Amino acid sequence: MSFYKFILNILTLYSKVFYKYEVVGEENIPTEGNIILAANHKSNLDPIFVASAIKNRKVATIAKKELFDNKILASILNKMYVIPIDRDNPGISTIKVILKKIKEGFAIGIFPEGTRIKGNEFGEAKAGLALFAIKGKACVVPISIISNYKLFNKVTIYIDKPISFEEYYKKKLSTEDYEKLSQDVLEVIKDNYFKR
Repeated sequence: MSFYKFILNILTLYSKVFYKYEVVGEENIPTEGNIILAANHKSNLDPIFVASAIKNRKVATIAKKELFDNKILASILNKMYVIPIDRDNPGISTIKVILKKIKEGFAIGIFPEGTRIKGNEFGEAKAGLALFAIKGKACVVPISIISNYKLFNKVTIYIDKPISFEEYYKKKLSTEDYEKLSQDVLEVIKDNYFKR
């Protein structure tokens, strides 16, 4: 068993033992093709909950580079294919790494707001989500994580149908265009969050 699978099994067990963990819409994760998983972000547990929900793809999550300051944690994160990013100034090398992972068949996990937004509030989506989806020719799967994050309470992972940005692949887009397209995905995540 690979280290990734071993850790994933532990995270899934954690999710099921300590929370009433439920995944809705698992069938909406394509088994092949380029995909990005876009989810709301309210807790440090979110990457665990998303990774535990995806059984048919390896997930490479994008995370703030500060998490890699701790050498032991950095070693684990690297083995779990976590991609460090400077949230204020994502360099071209980071973008290349993300696009390479998409090409290698990983499902890229991203939080469109770029940071945690607690409670029932939502932030504004950053340009990155749409940029990676269009440059990586990837569909975006909107995921709503619905929980109050209290132990033994319910966690629902609601997975919606993939969204294609194919019509934009050959267009020249501005940062504002990318932000708007990312926001469109976030609106789907929000709608599902408040509907459930």
